[in-house]
Formats: sequence, C-alpha cells, structure tokens
Amino acid sequence: MAYKHLFFDMDGTVTPSRSKISLDVKAYLTSLEQSIGIISGSHNRQMEFQVDGLKIIKMGQNGNHTIDIDGTELWFDKIEESEKAEILDHIKKVWALCDQNVPDKADLIEDRGSQISLSIYGHHADPEAKKAFDGDFVKRKALLEAVPFESETIEVRLGGSTCLDYFKKGKNKGYNIARLISHKGWKREECIFFGDALFPGGNDETVVGVIETISVANPEDMVQKVKNKLRI
Repeated sequence: MAYKHLFFDMDGTVTPSRSKISLDVKAYLTSLEQSIGIISGSHNRQMEFQVDGLKIIKMGQNGNHTIDIDGTELWFDKIEESEKAEILDHIKKVWALCDQNVPDKADLIEDRGSQISLSIYGHHADPEAKKAFDGDFVKRKALLEAVPFESETIEVRLGGSTCLDYFKKGKNKGYNIARLISHKGWKREECIFFGDALFPGGNDETVVGVIETISVANPEDMVQKVKNKLRI
C-alpha cells in the first residue's frame, strides 16, 4: 500500500508528554514526502511548541480545532457554557477521589475552547513524574468506573499520561480525521494513524475502523513502525 497521508497522536507518540519533539524524530518526519497530520487533546499553541517548526496539519483538541499546513483555520467547534458546567461538576466528583498530593493544584484544569481537560497530576508537571503517576492509565480508568460520566452532548476520554479530556460527543479523533479526509478529498486507504492509546477508552480508540491504525509505545517505537510500514 502506498500511504500518502500520515496521522499521529502527539503525547507518547511523537513527543513525551507536553515536551518538544526530539531532533532525531523531527529529522525523520521532515524527511518524509507524505503529508503529516498530528491530532492531540492539546490546544494548537501547545502543539506548535511541541513540534518545533515541523510542517504539519495541526488538529488540536481532538481535531475540533484544525489548522492546515499553510495556517488556514479549517474549523473551530466550541463547547457551550451549559456543557462546561456539566463537565466541571463531574470533575469535582472525580477530584474528590484523587490522590491530592500533586505539585500544583492550580495546574489541573484547562479550558481549551473545544475541550476541557483535567490532569489528575498537573498539566505542566515533569513528564517523567506524570508518566510514573498514571502512564498506564490505571488510576484514570478506576476513576471513571467509580464516577461514570453521563451526558447527552459530551464524552470523556483518557488522554496523554494524566488527562481526562471532555469534548462534544462524537466529535472525537476518529470523527475529525474522517472529516479532514473528506474535506481534502483524500482516499482512506492511503491514510494511516499511529498512536499510543488505541485501547478501549483511550483517546485514539475512535480512529479504529476509520483508517488503518498502528499502536506504538513511545516516539522511538513510532519511528521504527513508520519505517516498517513505509519501508524507508
């Protein structure tokens, strides 16, 4: 299969959590002739910092704020104030069950416009500390089992190494990748996605069945698996 369009998750796939892309990974992705789209729970300003000048389609907030390679904003779908109140009420219940010994309690909730994200440890905490805290997703899975989120219009997914991402129901990574492919007039069979959270409940899971997906463990594993698929 000749892949023409490569899609990637960000944290844990292209970069460590909220960190800049390594020089080696950046050099490899820059060398590719395929178009690159990165879809992340983060907002686009954070994505710009992490990719460090790499030319990509930025699909922030699970793709609900998508900006083309040339800087054209393709769409920005925002959540409503009433939905924010619903989300914050659930966050309050979740946080009551959390280990509250965290570096900065003011660094837990981010309203990104299309999405609200709760980090149960801290968005800007040390990436390795975040990974050690819940890199295996166990704590967050248990929290959602203890306090299920029920909403007619909003869904929640596990993202990054410590986040719960709340966004419009159905407007997830899979939906927005399909939306971009349709917008561009691309063929799905010429697209492939690489991510570290393709498991049930992970924020990459919704891409399964939309285009071909490959599970990765970290940025180094991602590069090797891209090489294997492209044979370069």
